[in-house]
Amino acid sequence: MSDRAGASPAWSPFKTGGIVLMRFRLLGAGLLAAGISALNGMPAALAQNDSPYAGGDAARGKQIFASNGCGWCHEDQGRKAGRGPQLMNTKRSDDFMANRIATGAPGRMPAFGQGLDDQGLRDLIAFIHAIRPDAG
Repeated sequence: MSDRAGASPAWSPFKTGGIVLMRFRLLGAGLLAAGISALNGMPAALAQNDSPYAGGDAARGKQIFASNGCGWCHEDQGRKAGRGPQLMNTKRSDDFMANRIATGAPGRMPAFGQGLDDQGLRDLIAFIHAIRPDAG
């Protein structure tokens, strides 16, 4: 068939408008990749500001940690690994920690879910995020 008058040509990335569109798509993909890699390096405490476990009282969490005997396994108030892992600078998510505290891990950690309400769990997680190296 011959050329049809008024028919729009097929889209091609080599036409001026297509090149501009492709550049925007590449720029968008690059920015998305940069944003994702920036989040991967972000500390868990900063990445989880919208966590349902945010808003706890670290001082109350420290009391809960002590009164439940957590230091028996998480030595030096969670600063060092002992029978359990070091808690300071944990890479675990708040969801993981809340689940592990509540349900435990058979043969590894007892469950504390029945002894803690939601606020107590938030306080304990706030304490874990607040653990810093011992000054002395």
